[in-house]
Amino acid sequence: MNQLAVFSMSALAMCAALLFTTFSAVAGEGAYRVRKDDAGRWWVVAPDGRDMFLRGIDHANWNGHFCEELGVNPYREENKKRYAAQSEWEAETLSRLKAWGFNALGAGCSPELRGRGLLHIEFLGLGEKFCAKGEDFSISKFEGIPGTAFPNVFHPDFAAFCDERAAKKCAPQKNDRSILGYFFDNELAWDAKGSSTTGMYDAVAKMPETHPARRALDEFLSLRGLTAGSVDVPVDVKTGFLRLAASRYFSVIGAAIRRHDPNHLLLGARFAGLSSAHRVVWEEAGKVCDILTFNNYPWADLDENVVYFSRKDAIRAADAYALRYKWSKKPMIITEWSFPALDAGLPGSCGAGQRFRTQAERVRATELFARTLLALPFMVGYDYFMWVDEPALGISRKFPEDSNYGLVNERGEPYAEITSMFARLNPQAEALHAKGEIPPVRAVDRAAQEKAAVFPSASASSASVNFTREGDGYTLKTAAGLTLKGRVGGSKAFDSVVVDGLECGPFTFMLYHGDYQDIDRVESVEWLPSRRALRISGVGAKGPRSFRLVCDVVPFAAKPWFAANVVSVENTCAADFSDIKVFFRQYALWYGDWAKKGGYKAPQNVWKAPASAVWMRSADGAWCGGATYAQTVRYFIYWISGDGAPHPDAMFSPVGSTRLAAGATWRPEGKAWMVAAAGRGGADGWRKFLDEFVYTQSNGVDVNCK
Repeated sequence: MNQLAVFSMSALAMCAALLFTTFSAVAGEGAYRVRKDDAGRWWVVAPDGRDMFLRGIDHANWNGHFCEELGVNPYREENKKRYAAQSEWEAETLSRLKAWGFNALGAGCSPELRGRGLLHIEFLGLGEKFCAKGEDFSISKFEGIPGTAFPNVFHPDFAAFCDERAAKKCAPQKNDRSILGYFFDNELAWDAKGSSTTGMYDAVAKMPETHPARRALDEFLSLRGLTAGSVDVPVDVKTGFLRLAASRYFSVIGAAIRRHDPNHLLLGARFAGLSSAHRVVWEEAGKVCDILTFNNYPWADLDENVVYFSRKDAIRAADAYALRYKWSKKPMIITEWSFPALDAGLPGSCGAGQRFRTQAERVRATELFARTLLALPFMVGYDYFMWVDEPALGISRKFPEDSNYGLVNERGEPYAEITSMFARLNPQAEALHAKGEIPPVRAVDRAAQEKAAVFPSASASSASVNFTREGDGYTLKTAAGLTLKGRVGGSKAFDSVVVDGLECGPFTFMLYHGDYQDIDRVESVEWLPSRRALRISGVGAKGPRSFRLVCDVVPFAAKPWFAANVVSVENTCAADFSDIKVFFRQYALWYGDWAKKGGYKAPQNVWKAPASAVWMRSADGAWCGGATYAQTVRYFIYWISGDGAPHPDAMFSPVGSTRLAAGATWRPEGKAWMVAAAGRGGADGWRKFLDEFVYTQSNGVDVNCK
């Protein structure tokens, strides 16, 4: 590709932008358009001039989801039993959606529902389809799941391909008043599976010199006196190449659609969240699209009455969205969002989004977020994800989602709480959007919450605990069925943990201080009646970085559980530890069976759920797991490495600085702890333990309650 070719690409982008401006000026005669009112609030405007706020639903589809494990579409099979014909399902589904206040069909809906009182959106999938043509046609290969594909927009055939697809898909609908507009694609890999800032550049720089995208990059760099092999390519040059790719993508597709349908709206590419697409992508999208679309599954804090962008971000969703509006200067629709609940009976182990324990909590989060969106001046709609639940056994190995996203279950039964809420809220959408009031924030006593998460002190007597010492060996037994055995001089805190006759495995402690090191010797043990605790001092003396790790183990009086609490970590060597992390290590003898069967799929991102993990034996449902609400927990995961070794990693570290000077001691003061338990009953037994654990914490019940 020569300099003239690169110039031609830029010229094409400019021409496309001019073409967009021309068509935008005439669009809306007999079709939908967007406008900003005098108060700065954006609206979708109907052909009759009414201001609208779009309330869409995703995947209202007769087929539902395919389940690879079953080899069928469970929802479709239920529909065949329930309805004499698909037309009956269509009529009932449309009636329900209208009664619940929805006015649009989002992605993945049955075509037969179109043109029957609800707006619809055409899904083009141009970039993903272009990738499927072969190696030279993609920058990031499509791997059968969202977020993997990005087309080679520099390929000489890209513009012609887009024009051909637009002629086929858009031209026949240019006079259809039931269509809002076109999604270009869904969740493309704008980061090319790397960094959102440099991933596109990095991926293309590694391509063969004959690849069309690499030729475009080489020419782009040569104009700046650089080469792909340069080690000092500035970051702004790399993002400049990303901008060029984004400009090419949006301008070429936008121009192709406008040529064949000048009447309907350009609805962007449904970005995967907010961070996968860099600022320059949002800016280039805003130059072409009428509305920008993105998918986001935020984190609702029901205590504060605030929705955050994510669980890990302290940024409010409203502020994060406003920043993207500032970049793009175009109105927005969020095209996927949802809050599954666990009481629907689905695992909830895979798929995006925050989980809640009950439908009531799910409804509170859903309404809070919907009201937040309705208040934002740049929002013109939301597409709720989605119509029907996913299969309990997951969709496929590549895409194992198994969550309660639906307004209806797989038997077609509505979830009354959430559908009633939408039936009440959706008809108020335009009034609430005009009013523009963000839900009020509630003050939360974080100090009290932190106090509640501190390891509770023992208050009950030690009568139910029998601690014995014979030589180096020590045994702790409780009337509730717990037996712990260890040895002074041994390498584990407990060589054996037995719960109601179930032999689990060892339990011990580990320190990260630059290396991961288990205690290699139990130095001493002491039963402390006043604390109802067994104090264990372990040392790590192998290698140059020695330490002493002291923990208390407190058995429950009425349950075969025990709690482990870090008392102190002492740096006993002459050098500073630049970073420290403490691990509780809960092993299970059956971890090999756990690995072979794929492990237990725990629900993800559950509101107010403890950090937790479990080993589970598929043969008889035996389980061994732990949980914590400690503020110092960093992650809690039990996993098997590639060499087949078990890793029960319940990791805790200081809040703030993690440095520990030579001779210094960190005393967590009850803020680094976990509860360990075991039992039978498979996933149900494990969930029962978690429910009981949550109850003891949320109700301030002492761990030694009888």
